[in-house]
Amino acid sequence: MLLASALLPGVGARRAAALAIVAGGLAMAGLQAGATPRPPGFLAVDGALFVLAVVLAGVSAVLAGRSDRTAASLVPAGAMVVGAGAVAWRARAVAAAAPVGPLVLAAAVLVALGAACFLIGRSLCLAAGQDEFSPGPRTAWLGLLAGTLAAAAGSILPLVAGGVIVAAWSGWVLRRSGGARVPLAPVLTLPLLGAWWLLAVIAGPEGLAVGTLPVLPTSPAAERLLAPVFLLAAWATAGLWPLHRQVPAALLAPVGALLLARVAVAIVPDGLEHWRALMMPVIVLGIWHAAISGRLAGVAVGLAWVGLLGASRGGLAGAALLLPAALVTVLAGHADARGRWWAMGTRAVAALAAGTGGLLAIESGLGAEVVYTVLAAGGIAVAAGHPWPERSDEGALTP
Repeated sequence: MLLASALLPGVGARRAAALAIVAGGLAMAGLQAGATPRPPGFLAVDGALFVLAVVLAGVSAVLAGRSDRTAASLVPAGAMVVGAGAVAWRARAVAAAAPVGPLVLAAAVLVALGAACFLIGRSLCLAAGQDEFSPGPRTAWLGLLAGTLAAAAGSILPLVAGGVIVAAWSGWVLRRSGGARVPLAPVLTLPLLGAWWLLAVIAGPEGLAVGTLPVLPTSPAAERLLAPVFLLAAWATAGLWPLHRQVPAALLAPVGALLLARVAVAIVPDGLEHWRALMMPVIVLGIWHAAISGRLAGVAVGLAWVGLLGASRGGLAGAALLLPAALVTVLAGHADARGRWWAMGTRAVAALAAGTGGLLAIESGLGAEVVYTVLAAGGIAVAAGHPWPERSDEGALTP
């Protein structure tokens, strides 16, 4: 279904496919994250999500088949039907075990909520703001590259933290032409220097090698003090509202993700859990803002954060798929047209990575913060309602 959605002709068919994928993905993530035995209410909601996924996939296939009876439309429509059949087979036990009355009620409520999200995206359209960046000075690009490499491969905490700071300032320079006149995001990374000093005092002669960070003797109070420093510094690189004009999200977000995955999860896991309930609504607002303003890369980055805050292996793997997909989307939008097949292949790869990563991220989020994770997934439905123009297969990457 993911691959078919990237190749379907017509905005209507792609919108229906996107909503089908959201419903099916939430249902599958819920099965993985939910406790057993599953109560009747859970079975009703999950079964209703599966039913909606199958129905919407069928609608998508019909719309695609009607638009143009050529191989370019019939092949992805057929793939969508095959995907819907696989989802129906997966859902048969859940739907059969769900009580009929609650199942119907859950389906009605979910249709109303999905339609509301869709209409919000349709009617509340902010000025389109892609993740633009100017060519910028060569030193800014070199700084971004060096900072990213330091965050990814640095063997000691000072090198990782320094890489994040350098990358953030370099990204701000590249995004400055989009309106980022005051360097708010880069400034939020500077407290990492204070965290470095405090952790150096705690570590003593043992040093701050990344491999030994999990065994640092940090107290619960120190974790609660340090966790916001890491969260704010990483969030400053995400390019989400209200810092969406500060840095190029798709280019810089992987640096913040590396800070969380390599350092924060190792040093302050309990601190991250303590502050997660406060951070999740900020991320949800960022996802919805990106969806309303038509920034697919921002939606992907926000979902990656949902996985990161879940702090599970699946969530980290989801973020590792979502962030490259966001970067591919933006770079393809900046690239010159290279022909129909290049555009189709790029869309297919990005859709597969983003969809698989989104499923893993949502599953991780459901294990930590159910309500906020469902709201984050609703942001995808909002993006589906955005008034996207008809797509030309000459390099554009619109849904």
